[in-house]
Amino acid sequence: MSTENQIQLKGDFRGEEANAAASITPGHLTEETSAGTFQVHSTEGGFAARRVAIEDALQGNTITTVYLVGVRVFTNLQVPGNECQMFLKAGENVAIGDKLISAGNGTLIADGSEDSATTVKQIIGIAREASNLSGSGAVATLLRVMLQ
Repeated sequence: MSTENQIQLKGDFRGEEANAAASITPGHLTEETSAGTFQVHSTEGGFAARRVAIEDALQGNTITTVYLVGVRVFTNLQVPGNECQMFLKAGENVAIGDKLISAGNGTLIADGSEDSATTVKQIIGIAREASNLSGSGAVATLLRVMLQ
């Protein structure tokens, strides 16, 4: 588990903002809705713009401050090679170098952990640290990821 106190760790990005269509936590993979709002990425293994919600430090908020519905969400559009913290889904066990895909709920899962009916269309990133969330009571946890 990463111990950084910010989501963006390395690299260039383009900041974007929009209102939240639903609750979003910094570190979630997000997508734009047809209404121009942001929500967590909703397609397991699907294409994503690599848009990651970040903390609103200008308001004194931290990486644990959840954006509520209707609140302005700050995100960074990532480029390949960037590193940031993103949520690994509870139940996952990844090693350094494992390929990660969208879990369809704003978190990431290891490539190969997807449902059998899912066709993986995009690798979102590579795990830069190991994390074992397979134990009972595990919750989604921030993980250092290098974007692809």
